[in-house]
Amino acid sequence: MSASRHVRLLALGLLFAAPLALPSTGHPARADDAPSEPAMGGGAAPGTDEPDGPVPFVEGVAKAIERGVAWLKTKQLKDGSFGPITAEELYDPKAKGTPYLRPAASTGLALYALLKCDVPIDDPVVKKGFNFLRTKYPKPGDTYEVSIVLLAVTATADPFKRHNDSVAAGDRVKLSADWLRWANELITTLIRRHKQLGWRYNEEIAGSTSSVPPGGNQDLSSTQLACLALYSAERCGLHVPSQIYADMILFARQQQEDEGPERDRAIVPKGAGAKKPAPNDPYAKPGVPGTPKDQARGFAYIKNPSMAKERERVATGAMTGCGLATILMSRYVLMQRDDAVWKKQDQKAIQRAIYDGYAWLDANWSSTTNPVGNWYHVYYKYCVERACDLTGNALIGKANWYVEMGQDLISSQKDGANEKEGFWDTASTHGPHDVLDTCFALLFLKRATKGAIPYPTLTGGSDDPPIDNRDK
Repeated sequence: MSASRHVRLLALGLLFAAPLALPSTGHPARADDAPSEPAMGGGAAPGTDEPDGPVPFVEGVAKAIERGVAWLKTKQLKDGSFGPITAEELYDPKAKGTPYLRPAASTGLALYALLKCDVPIDDPVVKKGFNFLRTKYPKPGDTYEVSIVLLAVTATADPFKRHNDSVAAGDRVKLSADWLRWANELITTLIRRHKQLGWRYNEEIAGSTSSVPPGGNQDLSSTQLACLALYSAERCGLHVPSQIYADMILFARQQQEDEGPERDRAIVPKGAGAKKPAPNDPYAKPGVPGTPKDQARGFAYIKNPSMAKERERVATGAMTGCGLATILMSRYVLMQRDDAVWKKQDQKAIQRAIYDGYAWLDANWSSTTNPVGNWYHVYYKYCVERACDLTGNALIGKANWYVEMGQDLISSQKDGANEKEGFWDTASTHGPHDVLDTCFALLFLKRATKGAIPYPTLTGGSDDPPIDNRDK
């Protein structure tokens, strides 16, 4: 079996990121001239059958996942949690008390990552973690925690995807009675907290003394996390109103830049492109005559000039991945329903937002650090995984995103207590840095979002993106 086939079989969806004042750990690197499948130093040339060194890329991915899972299990505390999430500053400068401290969120994230990495539901660590959530946080505090716990709960329905992507994605997965009841309670909570179009991490909760956070009660990061959780629940047969998905699409689009530089289309259907394509052929490969042009328009956390911190109101790599994923998942649900809510949408503008978002990722490509933002570097990779595995594209422009980012994660994995344990820690996220970075790295390497949208049902069975061409 070829290494490229192995990579495809690593398929098995998104998480979170509220901006903080964190140190920069590097600058975005361009990869326009990089080969589509670069060889890993001392490893293999991905896409070939014969190894080019002692550690082939695919084997390196499997080893990194194995070590990361082993290390993550050791971080569980006696009470079953994975520690509180902390930050260096209060989210709302006017608020009082200790920032964050959400043990339900870190625990839900760890359980979600472990389940996606094939750890059984009856594993002692998983059982102890869910027992902590059931007894201490059956109804978590804010949207951030509710969404993550819902992701963990829905992951129990189908923790192992052993089928082909299209089959696994097309089949409904089922939750047992207790899990189903819990998931319904969490969904009800999310819908009740739905603010106008989206959600916010520290949103104002009825009856609480918290103030409305700077910029309002909606942000793209929390909204995409809620979107992933609700979409995961949909796959378990739990219904979410169509208007909620339409609202999420609109809110995501509102966070996208109004204009951007012209750029060759960054994603195309697999195998597309003729030798002599017609002018502006929508199926031409990037860089060939006739390639359609898009505007590189990224997404921001909150595109609001009143936001005090520039990094929160400008487009970044992580938030662009979040915006794309939110639109893709929501659009897929609405397209499947094809109801009155979907028919009211500006479908061409939605498709344009998608193309332009990928064009921004291509124009600002980095396989190592979060472009523009310079924080949440591992989370940024997971954001790219979500956005690309939802369309089935192996390339962003010329960059083989999974191979390039995967190589960076393999090379940056740190040693745990013994050689069988390994973790990631860029110190560019909330504390505990190592736990959160490791969860994001595992979700990326395992490709936790792959197969979440059965795009072949929309495009005739190929790996083409799920593009709505009904009006052409």
